[in-house]
Amino acid sequence: MTPEDVKQSVSEWYSSLDELELLGERSEPGADFAFALRSVAANSSPVELVVLQEQGADRLTVRHTASIASGSEDAAQEVLDARPGWVTGTVERGWSGTSVTVQSRIYHDGLSKNAFVQATSEVARTAQLLGAVATAAATARVSAQAGPSESTTPQPAQPMPAPSFTPQPQPQPQPQPQSQPQPQQQPAPFPQPVPAQASWVPTHSVPPQGLRAWAAPDPAGPVVATLAPGLPIQVSEVRGAWARVICSNGWTGWIDGRIIGVAA
Repeated sequence: MTPEDVKQSVSEWYSSLDELELLGERSEPGADFAFALRSVAANSSPVELVVLQEQGADRLTVRHTASIASGSEDAAQEVLDARPGWVTGTVERGWSGTSVTVQSRIYHDGLSKNAFVQATSEVARTAQLLGAVATAAATARVSAQAGPSESTTPQPAQPMPAPSFTPQPQPQPQPQPQSQPQPQQQPAPFPQPVPAQASWVPTHSVPPQGLRAWAAPDPAGPVVATLAPGLPIQVSEVRGAWARVICSNGWTGWIDGRIIGVAA
């Protein structure tokens, strides 16, 4: 097949497919022609692809290149290793960052519309999986930065939706005689917490998915931190579905106690 034959066939195929959009022709070094396409398959994120015919080659190449966060190289390589054999990829570390190139090649003797659709779909799917890896790595970094530590004050996390549970109504305790503090007449209604360094003993640990923490047991209130997976915590108070936790550095907040198995 001549390059013009291949180009004509590819033009007809992507024009007839709802899941592919033409972004335009592009200049690609060492290629007879190259198209920039966007995969817009239902229920998936858009992915930009390059379809090109290398000069003098007997194959058509479908390619996607993306940057990934430092530290996610191993996870990206695991994604590539698990993909079908006709999808290949490389992870390259450079001075400006790390990039991943995914590609699939269709040789002229097997070039057909079905082969073209399969190649574009699998490359796009691989790109989406790599995007999920990058998102997970970014979330882990944000959680590590936002969670309480020994030397920093927890920073507010990005606004997140309130938890899906609705705390069950609990009988309200009867007011205690000293429930309302009187100025300069009596101590605060509840004893002050003992410093964590003297009496703090962990009772639970944060589950693998991490935990969001609120300043008060109110799902409409702001999320003040995301506790990192495995972090030791001490449950000091339970209110219905809510649990007040204390970290080793004295930081405290409210979480969904059911996630760590705290009985109401």
